[in-house]
Amino acid sequence: MLVLDHDRAGGYWGAVYVFTAIKGLQVVIDGPVGCENLPVTSVLHYTDALPPHELPIVVTGLAEEQLGREGTEGAMRRAHAALDPDLPAVVVTGSIAEMIGGGVTPEGTNLQRFLPRTIDEDQWQCANRAIYWLWQQYGLRHVPQRTPFGERKAGEKPRVNIIGPSYGAFNCPSDLAEIRRLVQGIGAEVNMVFPLGSHLADVSRLVEADANICMYREFGRMLCEALERPYLQAPIGLHSTTKFLRSLGELLGLDPEPFIEREKHSTIKPIWDLWRSVTQDFFGTANFGVVANETYTRGIRHFLEDEMGLPCNFAVARYAGEKTDNAAVRKLVTEKTPLVLYGSYNERIYLAECGGGGMMKTSFIPASFPLPIIRRHTGTPFMGYAGATYIIQEFCNALFDALFHILPLGTELDRIEPTHSRMTAGDTLAWEPDAQRRMEQLLEAQPVLVRISAAKQMRDRAERDARETGRDRVEAARFSELFGHPKEVATA
Repeated sequence: MLVLDHDRAGGYWGAVYVFTAIKGLQVVIDGPVGCENLPVTSVLHYTDALPPHELPIVVTGLAEEQLGREGTEGAMRRAHAALDPDLPAVVVTGSIAEMIGGGVTPEGTNLQRFLPRTIDEDQWQCANRAIYWLWQQYGLRHVPQRTPFGERKAGEKPRVNIIGPSYGAFNCPSDLAEIRRLVQGIGAEVNMVFPLGSHLADVSRLVEADANICMYREFGRMLCEALERPYLQAPIGLHSTTKFLRSLGELLGLDPEPFIEREKHSTIKPIWDLWRSVTQDFFGTANFGVVANETYTRGIRHFLEDEMGLPCNFAVARYAGEKTDNAAVRKLVTEKTPLVLYGSYNERIYLAECGGGGMMKTSFIPASFPLPIIRRHTGTPFMGYAGATYIIQEFCNALFDALFHILPLGTELDRIEPTHSRMTAGDTLAWEPDAQRRMEQLLEAQPVLVRISAAKQMRDRAERDARETGRDRVEAARFSELFGHPKEVATA
């Protein structure tokens, strides 16, 4: 089966993203010369994944003689010699080394082996195992019971782990900053962010938390289950965040209501301002589509459709371990083109292929890798209260962008279309009733925001074509040739 447009990397990438995110661990990539260039030194420039030249990482540099005759052990010894022999190190095998049974750890070294299974696992599945592997190797064998709230020392705050942040996760800095702000806002403190920024020597401290927050649905849950602490999923949306804070407060013995009340008058106040503004007239018809990982797709759709009442044309979630039917996604983008599209570079390409939405110009909002984009600043969250405000803000900006595309440019204001001859001076061009009905059906598929302009453009083009081809009326068959049959839109 031909897989159209891959939307995630293989297991090898997930392992590299996790192991390089934690401090104190060296990584040996068992693979051919140059196989570290893409994830380690090049990816930063188009997917904002790893910081180049800062990581304790080395490649074995397998050549044809190692792959076919000598084996990989000697190459691994040479690679390991370039690292600090006193620090822990893990071997991550690439797909070629896996196929020939590579990754054998030489005796007398502190190398440990992790098999990414990059041939049959994607990066999310492997990242889930890699995060759990760190706990298995460097955590506690037995998880102690949680200390009851009544036995806390005076002034001691409950602690929370944030599980999942690592390299290669879209918009991670902003979402992590917002989840940290929410935890601290209700009076708790962040015990560990794992694995990003944690140190290998502190892995056992994960058990010191009273609760855990799993940032992503794609990976991290295996560790959350192993820690034997209650855990919550990081929220996207207004009501979802309120429910999350109340649940977290209940788990930690804290009252979140004062913080929630302050947020209503600060962080999320712009939502009410925008909701009461002139843009509210279009919210009921300004449709959107989203294609992203399960975390973002579920969150964005629930917030915009269920909480805010915006119509959703389609929402396609990418699940760990499942191949996305990108041919179906391509068809959705073409046939059910939304006013605002959240997605990756794949969806942006599909949008360009179909002309950006016909009469209207769809606004594309980045929401997923793969994508050439840098998101290091913490001001673009999708999660939490700040994320709800950011999503609505950018959606309103997309409405303004749609209006921009239907306004004439200054260079076109004085440009006058040539006047076409008419059958009789003063006559208006007639329309066949079926042609009129077809135009009305096509306009029903357009958001109200651009419907008037779309109607004018459609009518002008149809009448101009009729005159240029010598017709005395706009015919239904010719109209369908110009704009497509309305049944195709109705069934999309």
